[in-house]
Amino acid sequence: MKSVRINISLPEEVFEALSDETESRKRSQFIAEAVKSYIKAKRDHRLAAEYQEAAAEIQRVNTELEGVMNDGLD
Repeated sequence: MKSVRINISLPEEVFEALSDETESRKRSQFIAEAVKSYIKAKRDHRLAAEYQEAAAEIQRVNTELEGVMNDGLD
């Protein structure tokens, strides 16, 4: 996979925690995996919210259709 070099700034306590968890030569890999995980979680959360919104709309339409389908069947 092709890499892009970037320069970032981190709060000192975040850098210290990162240094405690990783070797200095493995920080880029650690950060890349953390960012991938964070992006996936955000996408999953957004997808779940969109699904809930769609499900609510489907329920509303189904409720309306039940009323229309029952009209005149009494």
